Amino acid sequence: MKRKWKGLMSLLLLLCLTACGGGDSADKTVLRIGEREIGRAEYMVYLYTTSQSFEAAAGEDVWGMDFDGQTADQLVEERTINTLQSVIAAEDYATANGISLTEEEKAQAELAAEQFFAGVSEEDLKKIQVEEEELAKLMEASYLYTLVHQSIAEECQVDAGETEAYYQENKDILQTEYTTLHVQSVLVDTEETAEKVAEQARNGADFGELFATYDIQPDEENNGKVSMYQGQLQALFGLPDNLRVGEIYGPIQRSNGYFVLQIMAQETPSAEEVRDLAERIYRSDVQMAYTEARFEEMMKSQTVEKVAENWDSLEKFH
Repeated sequence: MKRKWKGLMSLLLLLCLTACGGGDSADKTVLRIGEREIGRAEYMVYLYTTSQSFEAAAGEDVWGMDFDGQTADQLVEERTINTLQSVIAAEDYATANGISLTEEEKAQAELAAEQFFAGVSEEDLKKIQVEEEELAKLMEASYLYTLVHQSIAEECQVDAGETEAYYQENKDILQTEYTTLHVQSVLVDTEETAEKVAEQARNGADFGELFATYDIQPDEENNGKVSMYQGQLQALFGLPDNLRVGEIYGPIQRSNGYFVLQIMAQETPSAEEVRDLAERIYRSDVQMAYTEARFEEMMKSQTVEKVAENWDSLEKFH
């Protein structure tokens, strides 16, 4: 089973949508999508969340990467505009089909706006320049997009035979990738220290004591212990396929330092759990493809125009 880069991009889009949405803005127009004018603050909210998603997925070095001839900034810009187009299309669909938010969902959007402000640095907030009331409206549009997405997905019927074929083809890989690994980690600031920690661990030193002695974030919750699916752990740390309980891995360099890991235990899903997982993954993939196609169709008629005198002065978040 190929790793789903398309699924990753869909995840990045979802991460963006959970923190932003459509709305009118009183500041300078930077973009026109159809008849909608997108203000600077609105666009910057989208640009910020998309930038954060890319960096979280690929690391701080993402800004120097090439994406099939595009720079990361060009790709982020493209994805940001695409997300705006999707939200506008969702608003039009919601109006035509009588879909609206409940008062509870509006309250959740307001809370999401408060959490956004609390989680963004002062430096980035100055770049965004969005007011709380406007941000709450953007969050409401995000929730509305989710409702529209769910409504369209429910139209899609998934073939039982194709689902069974997907399970038979992928059950062994799914069982491996979704095996839960319980991991103890030590994070240090130099490769030399990480080598020392790894050597002591391989010589039988207690990993919990190594964490208490060397970890540069000793107050971290759970004392460096984490449980993750094997596939996630491999992708996050670049680990090999044949992970083994008791094995020491590291040093592993990441943006915040050097990790040394030990696999403490593992839990392999049962055949029934794997079948349920396969059915959910396949159904999600089919419905995602269907909704993406529907949104692309709705967005075909949209025109996109950058307002050059305002667009060219936009800042970046890296």
